[in-house]
Amino acid sequence: MASVEALVDLLAKVREKTRSLVVEVEGRFTAVGDIHGDYKTLSQIFDEWESPYLFLGDYVDRGDMGLEVVVEVFKLYLEGKAVVLRGNHESPIMNIDGGFLDELCEKIGSKCGAVYKEFKKTFAALPLVAVINKRVMAFHGGIPLRDDMTPVSLEEVRKINGDLITPTDPIAFQILWNDPCLCETYAPSPRGPGAWLFGRKITNEFCVKHDVVALIRGHTFVPTGCATHHGGAIITIFTSTAGPYRKTRPKIAIVGEKVEVYDMATKDPAKCPEDPDVF
Repeated sequence: MASVEALVDLLAKVREKTRSLVVEVEGRFTAVGDIHGDYKTLSQIFDEWESPYLFLGDYVDRGDMGLEVVVEVFKLYLEGKAVVLRGNHESPIMNIDGGFLDELCEKIGSKCGAVYKEFKKTFAALPLVAVINKRVMAFHGGIPLRDDMTPVSLEEVRKINGDLITPTDPIAFQILWNDPCLCETYAPSPRGPGAWLFGRKITNEFCVKHDVVALIRGHTFVPTGCATHHGGAIITIFTSTAGPYRKTRPKIAIVGEKVEVYDMATKDPAKCPEDPDVF
């Protein structure tokens, strides 16, 4: 493991490189869902699937190697080999109970508080949305909604100026926490206040407005490792097998002009269940 000084320097370089909450990229990417400290699966991805990578967030908590995971992911980002999005677990409201803060203190000792402050600033700087080849959009959780319950635009995401550390900014919070549902428009989320479930009508309106053919996300645990929603417009992938997810069949996706999901064990195209009841 790198020294405390090297770790702080790495985090500062990540913040310096990150300029926008929305990134637009071109190419063919290996998309990775929630990792949650699963360094073994991450290493397998590096060995068997080509860069560049598209990470959908949730690098830490629940698994016991979150520090190693996030360091490797950030190194790839600085090398230009990865797009790194923020997940809802890249947040102090999750890291206290989720395990990352405790892990940090166990591994680096008395300086963990000061180092964690650097992590909080770095997590807050990470992009929330990526647009790939102008055809596919990626985020961790879901489509955010305005107060009138219509979908937020990417331009509004770019202009976010509220608290991003926690985050309390409602648009940022929803991008990290919202989920698709079988409802037509929207419904309160069982995840708690501030989060929403969004339906097919919201997805269709959002995709038409931004001229994208698919949305890829993580966030929702599915034992099969993947799911589709709203007629295939949304694809969820889950990649961790750490801790409570040890029975998951992890998936990755190849993202270019479209999204193709693959089973990590067999390397075959995956059959993802449509609209599973995850709650």
